[in-house]
Amino acid sequence: MGGIFKQFDFYTIRARIFPALLAGLPTFALLFVGLRWDHLHLSNVIVGGMSLLLLFALADIARRTGKDVEKRLGTRATPELWLNDNDALDRITKDRYKAYVAQQLGIQAPTADDEIQDQTAALEFYQSAGNWLRDATRDRKRFNILFDELVTYGFRRNLLGLKWTAVALNTLALLICAIASVFGLPYSEGIAYFGEKIAVVIVAVVLHSAYMILGVTEKSVRDASNSYGIQLILSCETLMRLTKGPRKRAATSRKIADT
Repeated sequence: MGGIFKQFDFYTIRARIFPALLAGLPTFALLFVGLRWDHLHLSNVIVGGMSLLLLFALADIARRTGKDVEKRLGTRATPELWLNDNDALDRITKDRYKAYVAQQLGIQAPTADDEIQDQTAALEFYQSAGNWLRDATRDRKRFNILFDELVTYGFRRNLLGLKWTAVALNTLALLICAIASVFGLPYSEGIAYFGEKIAVVIVAVVLHSAYMILGVTEKSVRDASNSYGIQLILSCETLMRLTKGPRKRAATSRKIADT
């Protein structure tokens, strides 16, 4: 089992596996409620394998539907945060970072007047600035705060992508629970507190559905996207220090050599 999970990196586990696990939690609970755990039976192995396959299937769905959510909402890439009339960051800080990124790209940064006259062209520059920053900040250890914001965004985006899949699974689980309450399930005889366990699953399904419908929203994804975008812009400060560092050391070395 450990060998299977070694292929997943931290982002995959937190941003894909966790949303899949959360989205299918009541379904997983129902699968295990109808089993006896005093001895290992073939049915236990089958249910365990089915649960693992369902988890991986939901993780794959989360990845695909999450991309659809991102495309529909236009999140993750947030060039509008660079605009002068956007107050997410102060203007002085943004001007410093614009000048730095413009130097790296070899293109003049848009001025406030440029943004007014042709905002589309300005946003294209800021889109390019974001692309350059994402490539320059791949070091997860050095830009750990930025990476954490990316993971949070990925988790919320993918969970939103699974929203209605989770509600559909909950509806199916609720129907099965209703049938089990009246007619029972195969092999349910001899399972201790079977009725109470089914009741717990029903409560879990209702609460989980309420969370998925009310708590998993487009706004939560947009908020996470903006937080990531702001941190991406702020990463310029670290990059500027890294850029100046070697130059300062080289200048100091030349002075020592001259003396």
